[in-house]
Amino acid sequence: MTAPSRLPSDFSRSAAYPLFAFDPVQGQAWVLHFEPRDYQRASFLDRRAMQREMSGWVLSRAEVDAAILGKPDLPLHWLFHIGHCGSSLVSRLLDLIPGVLGLREPLPLLTLAHGRGDPATDSWRVPVVSLLARGFADTGAVVVKPTSLVTTLAPTLLADGGQACLLWVDLQTWLATMLRDEQLKAGVFETEPLRLQSLELGSATSDGERLARAWLAEQLRWQRLVTDPALAPRLLDLDFARVLADPAGATAQLAAHYGLAVPEDWGQRITTSKLLSLYAKDDAVHFDADARQRELAAAANRHAGAIAEGLAWAEGAIAQTGTVDLLERLRPRS
Repeated sequence: MTAPSRLPSDFSRSAAYPLFAFDPVQGQAWVLHFEPRDYQRASFLDRRAMQREMSGWVLSRAEVDAAILGKPDLPLHWLFHIGHCGSSLVSRLLDLIPGVLGLREPLPLLTLAHGRGDPATDSWRVPVVSLLARGFADTGAVVVKPTSLVTTLAPTLLADGGQACLLWVDLQTWLATMLRDEQLKAGVFETEPLRLQSLELGSATSDGERLARAWLAEQLRWQRLVTDPALAPRLLDLDFARVLADPAGATAQLAAHYGLAVPEDWGQRITTSKLLSLYAKDDAVHFDADARQRELAAAANRHAGAIAEGLAWAEGAIAQTGTVDLLERLRPRS
């Protein structure tokens, strides 16, 4: 089988032609033409990444399948996360390692997550994953940071190999983060059925309780993966507080988990990049560790009652599920 003649000859190997989106009902996909800087700039590989006019193609499913020639030869790793826990910053820090291509929140993965269980959608997993594992001439590995909801697909995605990390923050910090913004809360509540699927968790009514349940669901889902002997050696979980406390050391450990070597001047590269003093999703906004702490402290004070409700709910749920080791993740470590 040969690639469609209207596609570039290096389509099956080059990240210059990302699979931007697909429609499982119509059996169509949209492919764009990216430059390396488009990936470097993008915090979301969806419409927000289209900051300039881009050429592309509309392909049938048959054309997509025909364009994938052989198995990908680039390592494909995963940076899963619970959402709003510093994952964009960590992904951008990993981009500083020579040879790493970071993909932040590719839209096709979110489509797979929303359509999980639908045969027409599920059938796209292999081409979607295959087309993520492409790079440029200097790419040695691809690290994908999906949308948080995509963590529900982790067992399936890891079946194709690669190393994975779950990035998280303690529940108290996460509640303060989420309660400060109605849109953040709404995003979690709208996807509750998917986030809670296959997990036996009790009812939750208040905003604090429902958010705590969503946080606990991510922790329990990851625990299931860690107990799988075939997967456990490929998994790492990382508290974002460790990244803030020691950016160079924590990211070097994560890089080693992915089989990547950081340069000798790693700490200096991080400092020079100024990533630690900018908002990771918008580098025009100043946002350093001090600003983060001030914002969280204000939110914690404003929503103290809801945070207390969430923590109490989680303590009860953890007792019921017998996962007492998670108690130490409810609050920041002193």
